[in-house]
Amino acid sequence: MRRFYSVITVLLALAAFSSCEKEPVDGGVTSEEGFELMISLPSIIDGGAGDVVSVKYYSGKGPKTGDVVVLKQGAKEITCEIVAIESDSFSFKIAPEVETGKYNFCIRRGSQTKAVRDVQFNIEKRVEVNPKDGYNLYGIITCGEEGVPGVVVSDGLEVAVTDENGIYYLKSKEYNQTVFMSVPSGYEATSNGVIPKFHKKVDGNPSTTERADWTLTKVDNKDHVMYVLGDMHLANRTNDLGQFAVFTDDLNKQIAANKSKKQYALTLGDMTWDLYWYDNKYDLYSYVETINSSLSGIQIFHTIGNHDHEMNMAGDFNTVTAYKNVVAPTYYSFNIGDVHYVVLDNILCTNDGSGSRTYDSSLTSDQIEWLRKDLSYVDKSKTLVLTMHAQMYNENGKESMEFASELESICSGYKTHVMSAHTHVVWNNDKTADKGIFHHNSGAICGTWWWTGYYTSGLGLCKDGSPAGYYVYNMNGNDVKWRFKPTGKDFNHMFRTYDRNEIVLSGSNFTPSADASKVTAFEKSASHWVQPSSDNYVYINVFDYDPSWKIEITENGKALSYEVIKVKDPLHLAAYEAKRYNANANPTSSFLASTVNSHIFRVKASAANTALEIKVTDRFGNTSSESMKRPKAFSLNAYK
Repeated sequence: MRRFYSVITVLLALAAFSSCEKEPVDGGVTSEEGFELMISLPSIIDGGAGDVVSVKYYSGKGPKTGDVVVLKQGAKEITCEIVAIESDSFSFKIAPEVETGKYNFCIRRGSQTKAVRDVQFNIEKRVEVNPKDGYNLYGIITCGEEGVPGVVVSDGLEVAVTDENGIYYLKSKEYNQTVFMSVPSGYEATSNGVIPKFHKKVDGNPSTTERADWTLTKVDNKDHVMYVLGDMHLANRTNDLGQFAVFTDDLNKQIAANKSKKQYALTLGDMTWDLYWYDNKYDLYSYVETINSSLSGIQIFHTIGNHDHEMNMAGDFNTVTAYKNVVAPTYYSFNIGDVHYVVLDNILCTNDGSGSRTYDSSLTSDQIEWLRKDLSYVDKSKTLVLTMHAQMYNENGKESMEFASELESICSGYKTHVMSAHTHVVWNNDKTADKGIFHHNSGAICGTWWWTGYYTSGLGLCKDGSPAGYYVYNMNGNDVKWRFKPTGKDFNHMFRTYDRNEIVLSGSNFTPSADASKVTAFEKSASHWVQPSSDNYVYINVFDYDPSWKIEITENGKALSYEVIKVKDPLHLAAYEAKRYNANANPTSSFLASTVNSHIFRVKASAANTALEIKVTDRFGNTSSESMKRPKAFSLNAYK
């Protein structure tokens, strides 16, 4: 229901005087005697009578049981019921008397009323639709003056479909306190900036009857571009917002280059970092403000990650309250062209609210049952894309998530792509032959939590040495093609080469100020690269590799054979672990370190100074080449 977030936190302090003339504080809000409020309120609210609006507050300074929202417009006052109060947010219902216009938003407690700020309400025009006995959620989905038939609507448990007039009726327990539509192909929902408005808050009381409508716009999106964005971890630290601006500049260039097509984006979770929501004052509201001010011209659908759960709450359900209020439901579906997209939440929090941050990689039975119902309306001819934060399989193809087998069964018969992130590494697992599933693990926008770019400007690396970056998928009907796009570099930056003769990672040349124990720890982690070598090996890290790719290496016109070697990437070891130890930090205490991966290849040259011709071709025929002159120096600046 929000269209634009201008997130202004206002503190209404206790007045030190009792004069009828009130002095303005914090952005023109008046201070009055009585109670304190610290509320983050949107400047514009879209909706209609009966819609439920969620608002964030801080430090426990929000409404109390018995309070009401009062909207003032001159001498006119309208009271809106507060239907729910959570630990850091509250929800109110738009009263029928509210019309489009600006109101002074107030909270009334007993005989005292406190003003928060002015808010513009944009009240949607409503087509007359009558409720139906036995159904507590209903509404209409329209495009122009016409209702849109066949649109799937759900509360995350039950599913309904709009009739020939675009009207739906749903029997809901309102357990998830939200209702959403599966945006149909050939249409788009309206947006809050770049965030599509396909979902609405409900009051959670199944004994009340509520209405939720949506307005769609017709578009031609059969041929579309989907940008897939792994972990961002924005937390107002390590110059992450500055580095993020480099990424958004890169993505904006791609959007401009693809302006002839419809374009969308999908995040894969961990847009934020709940540990820093309060410590660094960067929360989900802040993320929405950042993304809306940085990108335009696309709609971005969101997947929830473990760090988007509020882990200081007890129990999985409570940890997602803020996310659902601010960003999106934790699971839902939508359609673009001939692709049915399903967003899932496979982070099951097991924390007890005492400060533990524990979770399992698992779907819930509710999601599984909802997905069965959702896919019953999707023809097997459609391409199915599933997004989730943690992996369905690991890099070796083994199941790494509870309910993976059930998910395989549900998706049987579809051409399925699974997209995940979480581990900050890039890999592909092609299981199309036996499971009909291609699993893409998409790396991270932030690389290694922004650390490598923080220590060495311009050097964003994931834990496997892949560049920080994102994926660009071209979806034309059922034809799906993709390429990995390193942030700040061309698409043809598909691999990186190392001359092993020139690499010596040791405490003396990479961690000179670290204490002996940390030098030892680093050298143990970097053991493959610590000792000098004169064996004339060349290592090639191919970032988005899958077995269908072709690698060609020649020396003086002669083809050379190569082998997969499972080692840690030396550049990442130097750019992250060595820097962390040098800063007298332990990268294994709070952060996982460099990872062994299966997309580094080794070839033996005949001498230390021979040049190699290296050509890599992906499954779609895209190529990248390097005439590798040797010796090739190894340093952080050389690889920026």
